[in-house]
Amino acid sequence: MSRRLSGGAVCSMLVLSALVALAGSQSPSPRPSPAPRLSRPPTAPVVKPSSPPPAVPAPRLSRPPTAPAAKPSSPPSVAPARKPSPSPRPAPTPSPPRAAPTRRPSPPPAASPTPKPPYPPKPSPPTAAPAPRPSPPLASPAPPAAPPAPKPSPSLAPKPSPSPASPPPPAPPQPPPSSSPSTSSSLGQLSPSYYALSCLGVELAVRDVVRSASTLDPTIPGKLLRLVFHDCFVEGCDASVLIQGDGTERTDPANLSLGGFNVIDAAKRLLEVVCPATVSCSDIVVLAARDAVEFTGGPAVPVALGRRDGLVSLASNVRKNIIDTGFSVDDMAASFAAKGLTLDDLVTLSGGHTIGSAHCNTFGERFRVANGSMTPLDGSMNTDYANELIRACSVNGTVSAGTAVDCDSGSASVFDNRYFGNLLDGRGLLRTDAVLVQNATTRAKVAEFAQSQDSFFASWADSYARLTSLGVKTGNDGEIRRICSSVNG
Repeated sequence: MSRRLSGGAVCSMLVLSALVALAGSQSPSPRPSPAPRLSRPPTAPVVKPSSPPPAVPAPRLSRPPTAPAAKPSSPPSVAPARKPSPSPRPAPTPSPPRAAPTRRPSPPPAASPTPKPPYPPKPSPPTAAPAPRPSPPLASPAPPAAPPAPKPSPSLAPKPSPSPASPPPPAPPQPPPSSSPSTSSSLGQLSPSYYALSCLGVELAVRDVVRSASTLDPTIPGKLLRLVFHDCFVEGCDASVLIQGDGTERTDPANLSLGGFNVIDAAKRLLEVVCPATVSCSDIVVLAARDAVEFTGGPAVPVALGRRDGLVSLASNVRKNIIDTGFSVDDMAASFAAKGLTLDDLVTLSGGHTIGSAHCNTFGERFRVANGSMTPLDGSMNTDYANELIRACSVNGTVSAGTAVDCDSGSASVFDNRYFGNLLDGRGLLRTDAVLVQNATTRAKVAEFAQSQDSFFASWADSYARLTSLGVKTGNDGEIRRICSSVNG
């Protein structure tokens, strides 16, 4: 009995020793266990990430599939680092190791984030080739999870700072500096598009009225052009010359021969139907004169709009502001300078006399009437031209006040540069025309325009813009008249 017990004890001891030996033989063999260790990273990473320097384990983890026997040297080096983990190994080794090889596809999501951090730092030189080997199973899961999750985590920390610091947000404030609203009509400034929203067809309406009137009466273009001169030189371009009544500008003798009022009134009536209380009479005057020049062959020039109509019209303001027919070049230059205009403007705007006509009494001082005959007093006048004027203006030995002659001999119905050629030939009608060739400065400009109509037209566009900007009223100044011939009641 005792022998049986002792034999059983011996057998049990042998079995136990065999089991211990078996357990010992299983624990030291790291070669088959690299796979479990790949599955273990969830637990090991806690220790391993903290020590990225011994990244050598990473190659050892990746190498098992290719050279398990060739890497015995590396396991010993890693064994000391992993000695803290033998205690957990006995428990997991029996079941997890064998489940690990089957679960290799599943751990990758957990294993992929952990091996990735060690790879970039050190193993890049030695393990450039092995690195792809663990990735084949991880290739499909890794792209979605690994690049976005692990890599951004270290790099996103610095990246948030540059992104807010980037200058795109400050860039938007730059548009405000660009001051495009400076041309807004609410500020009272003139603009070619002033009526773009309030009365889009204003220029077309005025143009149609001027065209119809000029077709019926060929003298209309010259009258409209003279009208804008007499308006802008007195009180500025505010349609004050249109107001009727005692003591108004229209009652001054210099303005009694003005015409074209009916055209302005017709355009105003039309615009009051389409755009009531919107378009000023002063803008209509400027547009009508501009169109008159274009209809007779002159340049089509853009004009700024937005003027308001004046409330004052006094005959006493006329004579001291307009050019008298007896003025010299110096007198005219002083008058123009007072308006902010130059000698070039004087010569250019005088070219407006290329269309229209003048009554004989406006240039009568250039002739002497005696014994029932007229003789020229101005020796610079072309003799043939002087005789033409005498025949047209002499009535019973006197100058006919009611007779009108063309301002530009031979070309009074066309806006061109022939006026300047006539001046050089001594065929200027008014004294203010003739004196332009008696001054060296103005004569040079006359000669330039006589040779180049393009030069005259280009200068006309600039000078007309300056003329029609004289003394304009904008903003809260003046008013928009309902009827051009009277202020609003």
